[in-house]
Amino acid sequence: MVYSPIASPSGAQLFKLTPLFWQKRRHAYFSLLTASDRRRKIVDLFVLLFLAVSAHIVAMMAFEGLGVWQAFWLTMTTITTVGYGDIGAVTPYGQVSTIVIMYIFGIFVLAQIGGEWIDFRLDRRERMRKGLWRWEMQDHIVILNAPDRDGERYLAILVQQIRATPSLADYPIQIFSPNFPNGLPVSIASEGVVLRNGSPEGRESLDVVDVAEAAFVIVMSVDTRDFRSDSVALDILDQLKQHDLKGHVIVECVQDENRDRLRRHGADAVMRPVRAYPELMVRAMAAPGTEVILENLFDVQGVRPERFDVGFPAQPWNSLAARLIQAGFGTPMGYIDTEGNIVTNPSTTEDVEGRGVFLMVGHGDVPDNAALADCIGSVGQGGQP
Repeated sequence: MVYSPIASPSGAQLFKLTPLFWQKRRHAYFSLLTASDRRRKIVDLFVLLFLAVSAHIVAMMAFEGLGVWQAFWLTMTTITTVGYGDIGAVTPYGQVSTIVIMYIFGIFVLAQIGGEWIDFRLDRRERMRKGLWRWEMQDHIVILNAPDRDGERYLAILVQQIRATPSLADYPIQIFSPNFPNGLPVSIASEGVVLRNGSPEGRESLDVVDVAEAAFVIVMSVDTRDFRSDSVALDILDQLKQHDLKGHVIVECVQDENRDRLRRHGADAVMRPVRAYPELMVRAMAAPGTEVILENLFDVQGVRPERFDVGFPAQPWNSLAARLIQAGFGTPMGYIDTEGNIVTNPSTTEDVEGRGVFLMVGHGDVPDNAALADCIGSVGQGGQP
């Protein structure tokens, strides 16, 4: 069939609107057939059940001459199929009313309510498991994105470390990532962690994970070997600016040159994605600032612990430590006792004697053993000063 062009604007609009109208009608129809809003359907069924119960009560009062309470009692025992038999419909009209209203309609509706309720609970649980549920959380930890490589193992260890830290153990945790379409692994979900399935970088509002109410917001690098992960982090920080954040924002940075940019965009702490050491992230939350000290331990240009095999006679640890610090040799971290055991963080008043010390020293500022021996008083092979 050939359609001739319609010169009238109103006719053209009508020609275009007619299929659009039926398209919307079809969409509404199929939406009703596939609707996942079971809660509304359950409410509608309860309304029908209420109407059936009310109609049966009225019928029993009219045809059987029962009082309100007796009619209600008979209706309840009938629709629940209990049937005590103490009261029953004896007139033909009353019996027909019971068959039509209760046996055919009421019990069917009640069974429908039970089935829909079970389906609703199963659907709700499935949506929660797959990260399609809208969690409403406060004072929680939000993890935006997850590592593409070995992310399950890293997140499992990170969550275990969080739960093992007294100051963080009770915080709810929510992960916002597209990496778990079938739900979180048991190793993570068993720690009370919930999932929001989606991509936080510009495709979905961060309101879905309640970032404004979060105590900590962690922006993870998707790929620690790809500098473009920093661009994703910048995009997320731009989104976070739209929210009145009250929490501490921690961002992983792949390329050191981007650290200042991330801070200018609102990051409270910027750290390298050290996947072998999740404790670094936990320290950044439990004691903000300590992650900088720990990060330096992984940097050849930063501070690092050094071992010095220099013996020293018995003396209070605070005295030995003070002399080392005043001499500018570094910060004492521990020592090696006379039996070769390594002791860290000894009591300040404890008398210590050993064959070596551990110092935290800076790059290019490592003292020699002779200077250390003069400072703390070395002992010879026979144990004499």
